[in-house]
Amino acid sequence: MPPRKKKTRIFLYLKFFIPAIVVAIAVAVGYTVYAVNAITKSNRSLLAIKDFPKKLPDNWGKVVSLTWKDIQINGDSGTLNGWVLIRGAGLPGVIITHGLNGSRADMMDLGYRLWERGYNVLLYDLRAHGESGSLVTTLGASEKKDLLKAIEAFKQVKVPAPKGGGEEQLIDPNKIGLYGVNIGAYASLMVGGEQDAVKAVVADMPYDSVQEFAHLRARELFGFDNFVTNGLLDIGLQINQGGIYDTGSVRSQVANYQSKGKSVAVLVAENQPKSAQQVAVRVSSLFGPPVGERIDVPRSRNIPLAGKEADTYNERVCNFFAQRGFPVTPLPTAASASPSGSSPPDTAGTDSGASAGKDTGKESGK
Repeated sequence: MPPRKKKTRIFLYLKFFIPAIVVAIAVAVGYTVYAVNAITKSNRSLLAIKDFPKKLPDNWGKVVSLTWKDIQINGDSGTLNGWVLIRGAGLPGVIITHGLNGSRADMMDLGYRLWERGYNVLLYDLRAHGESGSLVTTLGASEKKDLLKAIEAFKQVKVPAPKGGGEEQLIDPNKIGLYGVNIGAYASLMVGGEQDAVKAVVADMPYDSVQEFAHLRARELFGFDNFVTNGLLDIGLQINQGGIYDTGSVRSQVANYQSKGKSVAVLVAENQPKSAQQVAVRVSSLFGPPVGERIDVPRSRNIPLAGKEADTYNERVCNFFAQRGFPVTPLPTAASASPSGSSPPDTAGTDSGASAGKDTGKESGK
């Protein structure tokens, strides 16, 4: 009789525990799938893509006509669409990489200000953003590889030579600066450490690793930040991203910045969650003087900025590149511009149809 009671008790335990375990597993799998989809989904922004840079706001200054061209970059994750703002052959180049849920159009005013200062500028859409391909973001893993392709495409852009016909390279291939926001900041810091051509990087609200950003996003979206939910998320992203989830840390690149005399500015924004601020501050602390500096700003460019906020922000970025990056040639004003027939700022010319920086010679928008 006693053995039968024992078997009955075991049966009752199994009757209740097995369903509970099944439910727990189902909940864990459900959360993992939902969290991975939510975190890797981009709220694709097409803000003003069709209007920029063909028409510039009147208050952006009386300067010579902006010359620009479309570019298509054969990125690691498909075709990336962008614009090249042409200042002049042999001058430094700056590549602008926007942040999560943004587009290159959001960054056009910063690109324009850098162009005013005398830089050639490349702005492009991240994968799964703007007019670029793919459906999901990898939070920096593939984006890092895409930025490497963008650098090579930028180097291949040619412009007509002033004398003797033919073409010459647009940018000085040994003087490249990178600017990025969150995903773009991580990619810029990683690539900046690896590429000798990159001399200066500005990183707005960066993070140390893709994993760290994934955990920040989970906390922002769901309010979860513990080893169980983070562990489930890590497993899900490892599966989802096919093994590229662990793509390295900014920390691993610090020695390259120090040994090669590069410069880094980390922007820490007051309007961001405290957890994200703490992460950015930690990244900033990785780069000791004279390599790095921390710049506190009221707002991050993970959202579009306008007016005085944008002007102040842009000026700080431009000053960093001018003072810590490369000397630049001031852009002449409209009054001193030599081409008498140049188009005004709101009817800038464009060479359309370029692929990986190759000019087709077709002009439009004039």
